[in-house]
Parts: sequence; C-alpha cells; structure tokens
Amino acid sequence: MAKAAKKAKLDKDGLTVLGLERLVQIALDEAALNPSFKKRLNAALAGIGGAAAVAKLIDSRLAMLEKARTRIRWQKERAFGNDLESISASIVKEFGAVDPGMALERLIRFVLGYEGIAERVNDSSGRIAGIYGQACEAAGRLAQMVPTDQQPHIPALITPALDGVDYHGFNTLLAVQVAAALPPDVLKVWDEALAAAMEIPAGTSILPAIVYVRRAIADARGDLDSYVAIEEALPEPLREPTIIAERLHAAGRYAEALIWVRKHRKSRIGFARRADIMRGDLKALPDRDRLEAAILDGLKDRSASQALRWKIFEQGLDVGILREYIAKAGDFEEFEALDKAFAFVEAHPSPHAALRFYLSWPRLDLAARYVVARADAWEGEFHEFLRPAAEAFEEDHPAAATVLYRTLLERIIGRGPSEAYGYGAAYLARLSALAARLGGNDGLMSHDAFVAGLRKEYGSRYRFWELVPPEITVPNRAAARRAPPDNR
Repeated sequence: MAKAAKKAKLDKDGLTVLGLERLVQIALDEAALNPSFKKRLNAALAGIGGAAAVAKLIDSRLAMLEKARTRIRWQKERAFGNDLESISASIVKEFGAVDPGMALERLIRFVLGYEGIAERVNDSSGRIAGIYGQACEAAGRLAQMVPTDQQPHIPALITPALDGVDYHGFNTLLAVQVAAALPPDVLKVWDEALAAAMEIPAGTSILPAIVYVRRAIADARGDLDSYVAIEEALPEPLREPTIIAERLHAAGRYAEALIWVRKHRKSRIGFARRADIMRGDLKALPDRDRLEAAILDGLKDRSASQALRWKIFEQGLDVGILREYIAKAGDFEEFEALDKAFAFVEAHPSPHAALRFYLSWPRLDLAARYVVARADAWEGEFHEFLRPAAEAFEEDHPAAATVLYRTLLERIIGRGPSEAYGYGAAYLARLSALAARLGGNDGLMSHDAFVAGLRKEYGSRYRFWELVPPEITVPNRAAARRAPPDNR
C-alpha cells in the first residue's frame, strides 16, 4: 500500500510549497472578492515605494474614516469590521516594517478615532472594540521599535486626548501601552506635563484619564513614591488606599502600608471602561482586613495579626483565613485553635454557613453529623448548594444524603413548579436507593413513613407521582393513580 503524502499546513513552509505563481493568483482572486484584502495588498505594494507612498495611502483611508458620518447598518457591520482590521493591519505590518515612527503616528490617529466609530455602529458583539483593543497593544510594540531620538515626540501625540474622563477607555489604554514601552527619561518628562495638566473638579466621582496614565508611568519607571504622591494628590473619595497599601506591603514598607490600609475610604459607584472589559482586565480589590493582617506580620506584631484573622473568620467562617490563622499559630497551639474554630462553627446561628465551612475544610464526617443533627434546619431553595452536598455524602454518609435529598424533594413537590417534578422524581429514586443501604435512615424517619407522609400531604400532585419510576415502592400508589390531575 502506498504511503499517504504528508498534508501541508497553512503556514510559511506550506505556502512556500505552493510556489510564487500560484500564490500570486490566489491573492489576486481573493482581492477581487474581498475589498479589505485588496486594500491590504495595495498598502503592501505601496511599501515598496517607501514610507511616503504608504503614508499617503494610509492617510487617505484614515481621512475617509474620520469624515464618514453614516450609520452602519447591521447587514454591513461585518464588512465594516473587516475594513477596520485591514487598516490596523496595514499600519502595523506594512507601514511598521518601513517606518515604525510614522506608522505609530497613524495607529495613534486610528485609535483616537474610536469615539466617532462607536457613534456609527452598534457593535453588540464587541468585535469592533476588540479591534481597537488590539490596536492599542500593537501601539506599544511599535513604540519600542521607534528610534530613540524620535521617542520623546510620542507623548505629545496622545496627551491632548487624555483631557477629562475617557468613557470608552481606549485613549487611556493606548497611553498605558505606549508608556510601558518608553524609556524612563521620556516618561519623566511626560509625567511632568501630565501633572501640570491634571485638574480634578470638586465633586467628581470618576477619575480622569490622566490619573490612570500617570499611575502607569509610575509603574513603568518603578517609582513607588511617585505612585503614592499621585494618590495623595487626589480628593479623598477618589483614592484607593488599599491598593497603595498592597504596593507598599509588597515593597516591604510596612509602617507606611499600615497607615494606608487603615485609611477610611468612602464607598462609591464602581466604574469600568469598555477597553478594560474587552481585555478582561478587571481585578477585584484586595481584601483590606486580610492585607492588614499580612502587614502586621511584616511589622512582627503577631498578636494583632492573629486577632484580626480570627475576627475575619468569625465574620464569615472563611476557610482560607482560618488556614492562615492555624499556620501562624505557635507550636502546639494549632490543635487548640482548631478545636476553638470547630466549636465556634458548631454554635453558629446559620446552619447553611456552618455546613459550607465543614464541606470546604473539608470534614465530611463532621458535616454529615451536623446535617443529621439538624435535619429540620435545611431550606430547599438553596438547592445549588445542597444538591452537590448531598451527592458528596452519598458514598460514605447515606443518612446525611437522605436528609438533604428529602429537603430538596419537599421543596419541589411543595412549592416548586411542575417543570421541576422530574428532578423531584429523581431525588425520590435516590432516596429509595439510600434507604436500602445500611445506615441510610439512621436517626431518621423510615423511608416508607416519609413517602407516606408525602402522599398524605401532596397526594394531589398527580403530575409528580406519574413521574416516579415504577420500580420504586410508593405507598398508596393505587391511590396516586386515582388522584385528580394537578392543575397548578
């Protein structure tokens, strides 16, 4: 049997095998069908004539984009997105290869035009925003390629667009990406110019773009003191003291970190830019109490840090903080601390919170005993939590699983919609199987008595009883068949 030929891949090696003449014909055929691809080819061809030729072509396309005011109908959104991708790619790949400095100027111009684009297209899919986000990241890469003597001129191209609040976020993202690529001496001059222009009107609740960029510059320069100074210059309601405390803690400046972590921060409405959402760059704020405990450890104040950890544990039965508390306990103290913690959990007023703790620790044996001891405490509306708990108990703790499945079943048959009866029938099947096992009903009402009680109270739930598998023994099944339909 002849050996099958190796399949060529769509990569550089695979295309090389096709040969120049065939590739040229494919490119011409695609250009005839795809206007965006044709424009990309024209940009590449213009690059042969030097930077001026590419600049003329790109400037023409950008000018047309900036002048257009027509609303883009949904039928043309895909083609419009293709055109935007073509412009960005032409600037980055074709123009960037010829003259990175001139290419960066055009890419900055392209990104700063997003506001006009956003007014013309719906972009419910987020594709257009994604194109601009990628362009911002490409701007950072181009900035690194710009000759050193040209880099000082880059900030002036972006600074005018940082006035006020950047609601879309792409002007800010552009500046942040470029800042990460510029040398410290250029960043120092840029920050001084931004500091002079930074004005925050009284009563404002949203940070202006300049603040985000100055923070990014401080990070790029590795200048923590500047970062702190920027924060100190903000009105108190706009400060992020916990973030400053986290940075100072990471730098080993514990005394300063403690001051910041204890600063009062007024609650305010959160604000997220579209650029951050599209990039998935939304970070949760650090836990202030947990951070303060870590700072106190840095200051060698063990008693205070442990007291704070215990306070956090008491407030939410947090497994993670208890593990930290145990880890920080002295020799022979950990067993006493653990006994103290379990005693606190046992007496906690919320049984569901206590069960969640036992399951997360994990101590399934304690959790199972706790569930059976409080068989009447569980509420079926918490099915998203109780169902996996019941499943976890099935193998080694059938009585606890029985308690929770009964709770879930009673919720469905008692108050749940008829659409959920299928789940209830499945729970009854599991209960029947558990009842046949050793210990399945230890300390509980027998399975037959439980089902008889259901039949007595909910015998009219005809739709439910019809779903119960025939192999499951159900008291008064004949009566169930004679029951009138459930019209609920």
